[in-house]
Amino acid sequence: MASFVSNCYLAQVEGMPVWHGSGNDLGIIDAAYTHSCAAAPNCTLPSDILGYLREDDLVVTPIEIKDSYATVPTTPGLGVELDEDAAKKYHTSA
Repeated sequence: MASFVSNCYLAQVEGMPVWHGSGNDLGIIDAAYTHSCAAAPNCTLPSDILGYLREDDLVVTPIEIKDSYATVPTTPGLGVELDEDAAKKYHTSA
């Protein structure tokens, strides 16, 4: 995430807006993406942070999406808590 923000500042010097993509990941990494986007002043293009589309994003309280904008969590750390019960539900043995 730090390299994303660093690269955003380089792009900002050239007046370039940026966005953040995802691989339809889960809630914990989506929270990290959301914080990274908020830390980059030129991250103004719509980002595709899409974990909320899954059946379960494995966090207790999903990132709030309102009017197409994500609300950056403000609680300690990344601001999300792993849903231990959901993680157990989807656990498999290799």
